[in-house]
Amino acid sequence: MLNTKITSFKCISYFKKKFYEFNSANFKNYWNVLFCFPYSFSFICPTELIELSNFNNLFKLENCNLYGLSTDSHFVHKNWVENYLNINFPLLSDFNSNISIKNKIYNKKDGNCLRATIIIDPNLIIRSYDLIDINISRSIQNILERIKMLNFISKNKNEICPINWIKDFKSIKL
Repeated sequence: MLNTKITSFKCISYFKKKFYEFNSANFKNYWNVLFCFPYSFSFICPTELIELSNFNNLFKLENCNLYGLSTDSHFVHKNWVENYLNINFPLLSDFNSNISIKNKIYNKKDGNCLRATIIIDPNLIIRSYDLIDINISRSIQNILERIKMLNFISKNKNEICPINWIKDFKSIKL
């Protein structure tokens, strides 16, 4: 999965009170965070999505688009956003589970996607792939820092980001 092209897909997204056809080619020319969550109307997922939305402007500064993805239908996403959740990025419906299965984030036990974060570069290459237990949340700050580091190394060939790079922006030249 890592450092391979994202598998092509089509789905329906919900954003700004409208349904849209979305496909993986929409990721082209931007950094992208595919923020996969197992359950709408749960305890952790809405808190993560609200926090992600709060950071959206900082991701935009890094030429990065945010997308939520779950196996809920686009109608569930519409209801959730219009009545319970105020967010500023699209939700993608993987109702048939094809995206989750192709990207190895499908939970066979309950039919939902796993709690995963997939970062896709402007050339549609998966540059970061995280799976975590569904009972803990993710750090949005950590995801933003990872985007910054990936952005830096893509622009600065032969340089890498050591552990404290985010604090002092001192890279290691190879």
